[in-house]
Amino acid sequence: MKYFEVTFTAQPCNEIVTDVLSALAGEIGFESFVECEGGVQAYVQQSLFDENALKETLANFPIPDTQITYTITEPEDKDWNEEWEKNFFQPIVIEDRCVIHSTFHHDYPQAEYDIVINPQMAFGTGHHETTSSILGELLDADLKGKSVLDMECGTSILAILASMRGADPVTAIDIDDWCVNNSRDNIALNNISN
Repeated sequence: MKYFEVTFTAQPCNEIVTDVLSALAGEIGFESFVECEGGVQAYVQQSLFDENALKETLANFPIPDTQITYTITEPEDKDWNEEWEKNFFQPIVIEDRCVIHSTFHHDYPQAEYDIVINPQMAFGTGHHETTSSILGELLDADLKGKSVLDMECGTSILAILASMRGADPVTAIDIDDWCVNNSRDNIALNNISN
């Protein structure tokens, strides 16, 4: 698949603006987002890109007094997953008790809970603020014998930690085939059976 890289520059630029911008772009076909200085880089399949829809979305941006410009480039063909894994996905430690890393990480801190994931095309490495906050809550909660549902599970890191903490049963659900397959792989990597 061929993609366009659209670099959005926002003025003023803050977390709320970039989150809203990413959410709105996701509604018109953009698939992945990387925060960059002054905005967001977003990727959309060329066959799905609709510049008129993008212009309309930006014209109706819901945060007053926000100026957004964009440039469109066609990135070279390469294994973007591999690039992302090498350059962006670093091990993450949650509350000094849980470490999340991939099989390609060789130097990572030790922790009480060690979660191994291969993110592939699924969302959920623990770096997003919401995910890391929920992981922290799961570390503090008494989960023994409790039912847990990880809805729109992505990589299933929330379900994996809940299971490691004694939750049973644990259910992970996603409608995206990439996420379902990636979750199965990650659950197996962590020897989770419930």
